[in-house]
Amino acid sequence: MAKKEKKIEIKQGLAEWMGTYGDMVTLLLCFFVLLFASSSVDAEKFKQIASSFSNNQITIMPEQTAGMLDALGNGIIEMPKVEGNSDKEFENKGKQEMDNMAENFKTYFAENDLQEQIEVEQNDRYITLNFKDGILFESASADLKPEAIDILSKVADELLKYPENNIKIEGHTDNLPINTAKYPNNWYLSAARAISVATYFTDVKNFSPDRISTEGYGEYRPKVPNDTPENRATNRRVEIKVISKYYNNEI
Repeated sequence: MAKKEKKIEIKQGLAEWMGTYGDMVTLLLCFFVLLFASSSVDAEKFKQIASSFSNNQITIMPEQTAGMLDALGNGIIEMPKVEGNSDKEFENKGKQEMDNMAENFKTYFAENDLQEQIEVEQNDRYITLNFKDGILFESASADLKPEAIDILSKVADELLKYPENNIKIEGHTDNLPINTAKYPNNWYLSAARAISVATYFTDVKNFSPDRISTEGYGEYRPKVPNDTPENRATNRRVEIKVISKYYNNEI
């Protein structure tokens, strides 16, 4: 009698071990997602990393390597602190520079009989040379007066001693309206006056144009209320701001 051939039963689907393995991988993935989500990020470390990029180079000494590897547990490598000026030291240097410059200008103006015509004001970022009304220009004009040339020449000679400091020239008016063919409003007049001073500095006194800027504010930045003739005269002014070399690009 012939022997019956045994049939081999083939199970459908994945092998049983693959299902167990897939479950384990999924659980591990969930575990690490939860671990990452619950971890805290140290903002100070980000600040240190960001500040380090502002320097030309970062040197990592061998003895620092161990500490950097320890930081890997937090998911962030802590960069070594780069030696340099703190914010406070930076501010102090700017203040000292402005204190010295303001004192030098006051002494210079006193020696040249200009103290009654030009006020010197200061803060930690710039000094302001305030030319009082009528010293540089006639009413409703942006043409420098003949006697203004001598004043500006003396001021320019002192300014040239500070080639690292940018200069901003501002024109201001009172609130009395103006409407002429040349200057339809106070904005035009104030801007034209600032440009006249800047042009004298660059064309006659050979200032580098890339360190000078001009702005016309018209009547919109008064020092005092425009409620009396005396106050309006105070507001009609040209200001030269000499900016600290530590803040040249911030003002």
